[in-house]
This record gives sequence, structure tokens and C-alpha cells, in this order.
Amino acid sequence: MRHYFTSTVLACSLLVSPLAIAQDCTTQVSDMSLFTKSKASGLFREAIDKGPVTIDITNITSFDDYIRSTKAVIENRNPRAALPCPLMTPTARLLNLTNPKVSDLIAPFTLDHGNKDKAVLLIHGLTDSPFTFHYLAAALYEAGYNVRTMLLPGHATAASDLTEVDIDDWQAHTDYAISQTSKDFTHFSVLGYSTGAALMLSSIAKHKPNNLEAVALISPATEPHNKNGWLAKWIDYVPFVNWIDEDADLDFAKYESFPWHGATLAHQAMAPLKSLSTLPNVPMFISYSDVDTTIDNHATAKLLEKWQPKSALTQFIYSETPSTKLGVNYRSVRADNIIDMSHIGILQPPDHIFYGQKGPYRNCTSYHLKDQAFVNCRTGKTVHFGERHEENMKQHKPLARITFNPDYSNFEQALLAFFDGHND
Repeated sequence: MRHYFTSTVLACSLLVSPLAIAQDCTTQVSDMSLFTKSKASGLFREAIDKGPVTIDITNITSFDDYIRSTKAVIENRNPRAALPCPLMTPTARLLNLTNPKVSDLIAPFTLDHGNKDKAVLLIHGLTDSPFTFHYLAAALYEAGYNVRTMLLPGHATAASDLTEVDIDDWQAHTDYAISQTSKDFTHFSVLGYSTGAALMLSSIAKHKPNNLEAVALISPATEPHNKNGWLAKWIDYVPFVNWIDEDADLDFAKYESFPWHGATLAHQAMAPLKSLSTLPNVPMFISYSDVDTTIDNHATAKLLEKWQPKSALTQFIYSETPSTKLGVNYRSVRADNIIDMSHIGILQPPDHIFYGQKGPYRNCTSYHLKDQAFVNCRTGKTVHFGERHEENMKQHKPLARITFNPDYSNFEQALLAFFDGHND
């Protein structure tokens, strides 16, 4: 693990400044002066150096204890933990949050029916947080499932904390969450998003609980488009070469800055999947975009063919050029200014209160080195939504990476039907 200087004084001063008091997590994303200042200073990039970066999982006695301990890490180290965040998502309402702050919305949570019947464990991806599940979790709960989320160490604080953890921390927390959920419920399923899917697969390949009924992989991290990911660990050792991207991090729930050590961890999470000749016999739902610019989904398709017989797979693939492959439900999202689906959009409905088509946040990080282009993307009345591949970037300006799924209702219905079909 590597340790960098943390901007404790800078971060704390933000929370007491008139600027911060007058703002909340929704207004910050449209403050272009804050964008410039934060990108230059790393205002939200550096964690507060207070308390441990991760909890000692061996001392955790229950999942409630795990959630309390993990939230304490967020409240200690996140420079915006106490920032007002008035986003009453379906999960926020189920948790009876009043006047929520950032730490309330990005912390792991449970939605509990008070029985031990069936549960779904949700595992987020790299740079992400449990906030990404605030809509899906509520739908699962309303469908009768107990729902749990976990937090990968180094997340939900600041991007610098990704330099303070290693792959064993991530895998240990994933193993714990799966094992504890198995113990606490009669039947359970696991959904992994992106890197969370890779960690989940590694865990169940080592040990599949007998009461694990099904798994779902959303934009699973199997192999990156950049085939030089193995070099990240060597660059990671170079002094003063710390960051791949130094962004403004105005998204309160997901890092926009990205350190080299984060790339090292991602490579280490995906690498074991290549050596898995098969997986335990468990029904599998998979959904991804065929133009995903983060993950090479041609590699994903090859791994699926190796891992599972076709009869065990439910495939829900977003494509604007669908093939005639049997057993695959191809979905299109193209309409008006929506071009195609991205790695990050599948799990969010189009009316999402923060990431939706009319929400306050637009993912314009492709322009983070060009301030005026960023401003045009973030504030323009007309913007295109899609994946940030070369063709889209050339043809559609400005282009915001799509953070929502126009087909979400069909996706959610298919996913719930899959879980219901394997949790009788």
C-alpha cells in the first residue's frame, strides 16, 4: 500500500466556509467555479487523515456491526461527509432518512423485512459506492427480498484512499459479505456490478455456499479494453507519478479522479477470471453494453461460453446493432439525443433524481482537461448521451456519458423475474 499527503486542513476548511454552507451535493455539480478550483487543488480528491481506511473484518460480529463500522470510516475520512444531500431516493425513503447528508447516502445499508427467507446482496464497482443501488434495492425490497449492500475498502471517502488498500482487502470484504449473508438467510442471490462482479466470481469459485440460488453480473469487469493494464503496478511504484486522472470529483457518490494504484487493483481483481475453467453450477443473469469503453465485452462473451452452458444463462445485452444469437435479449436505447448505452448507465432509471436525464449531474469527465468543453457539456441545453467511444466523441458534441437507462423498467422486470425464478 502507498500513502500520500492528505489535505485535512483544506478539506475541513471547505465544510465551514460560506461556499460549502450555501451548497449541497446537488448544487455543487453545476458550480463551474468550484469545478475549476477543485480540479486544480484536489479539494475532494484527498481523504481526511483520520482513523483507519478500512475496518478489521475479523472483529466484525454481525452485518449490522459491519455497516456501523464502515459508516464510521466514511464519516471520519470523507471531506464532504456532513454536506447536505437532499436526494430522497426510494432507498432513502425506506431508510426513513430525514435531511440526509452525503455519508447517509453513500454508506452501505440493509433493507430488512424481519425474516430469514430470501435476500439479495449487492456489490458495487470500482470508484463507486452503494448509492448506485438506491433504486434497484428498493425494487428488490418491494418484491419481497431482504437487501444488503457492502462497501469495497477505499471507497466512499476520497479517491486518494484507493492508494491505501490492496486487493486482499477487497476480496476479504467480499468473501465476508457473501459468507455472512449465506449464514443469515435461508436462500440468497448476489448481484455484482463491474469490479464487484469480478470479486464475487472469484469468491464463489473458491467456495459456493449451498444456499446461493443465483448470481447477476452487470457490466462485469472481465478484461479491460486497454491490454496494458498489467503495467499499472509498475508505474504505481514510480515516485510522484500518482494519478491517471486528476478531476474535480463533483460527483459525491463516485470518484472522478483515479490513481495508478486503482488501475493496479482493477487488474488484480480481473486477472483470476482468466484461469477459471468453470464456475459452480449457479444460474446467471448478465447485462452489459456492447459498446462499453471500460470493459472488453468480446472477452466477456468468450468467458461466458467457457464458464457456463447456454441453458444456465439469461443475457440482457444493450446493442444498437443486434445479432441473431439465440438466447440473448438485445435491447436498444436509441431515441432523439440518446445514442447508445454505457458501462455505467444500466442500473439507473431515466428519472433518477441525480443521474437521470433531467437530473443535476451529467458525466462530462471526457472533457475534464478542456474547461470550456466541460462547461458546454455540463450546462448546455442540448447534449447527447451515450458511451464515450471514438465515434460518438467525433460525431456528437457535446457528449455526456450516459448515466441512466431509458430501458430501465424492462431491465428491472427481467432481473426480478430471473431472481424470482430461482428463489422459490
